[in-house]
Amino acid sequence: MKKEQKMTQNKCVIRLFFTLSPLLLLTGCVHPAPPKIPFNSVEVAWAQRPGRATIKGCVSGGEFTKYYTYQVPDGNYDSYPIESSFRETPQKNFTIDILPESEYMRILANKMEVYSLRLSDYKNVNDPRWVDPTVLSFIPHFTCPMAGHSFCPSIAHFVFSNLPAGNWYIVTAYNSTPEARGHAVTVKKITTVEGKAVPYVSWVGARSIKKCAP
Repeated sequence: MKKEQKMTQNKCVIRLFFTLSPLLLLTGCVHPAPPKIPFNSVEVAWAQRPGRATIKGCVSGGEFTKYYTYQVPDGNYDSYPIESSFRETPQKNFTIDILPESEYMRILANKMEVYSLRLSDYKNVNDPRWVDPTVLSFIPHFTCPMAGHSFCPSIAHFVFSNLPAGNWYIVTAYNSTPEARGHAVTVKKITTVEGKAVPYVSWVGARSIKKCAP
């Protein structure tokens, strides 16, 4: 087999594996559903109170567009990215949900991440299949750029103000477009502080010394 054909075949197999792996996890006995444990609204009632805490965030990612390919002793080919080919991909469209910390919300945040391939739209990260309607009022959320300049001051950046101080799970859902290459959801813990702005970065893709700043 020629070198070019072998390289192309290997890349196709790798690409197919990473495309199908998440799908395999979401088939069979895995069905979207809310957490099975009871929801205690008293435990997270503080999330509905007004506050003076702020989250200033950046939603972006990156990829390498060029790779150096070389032959290994067994005859196969391997590659590594060329750092100078790194390209950042700021997200234009995304949804931010913040879930007040509790065991129920921890499970729910993980479900949002696992079920991301089932999203019909990036704005529906709180899909009713896994988010009970009675829980929604305890989950502050917005979508950029539709939320306006006060929430979405520029591409890939957001400001979430007037939040109470506390611990949260912040869920970021990315746009589903050819540019974004499908749905993506990230989940992180964050602590808001009264009277202060807390930085946050949601990043998907290749890592590099270059990174967006809130």
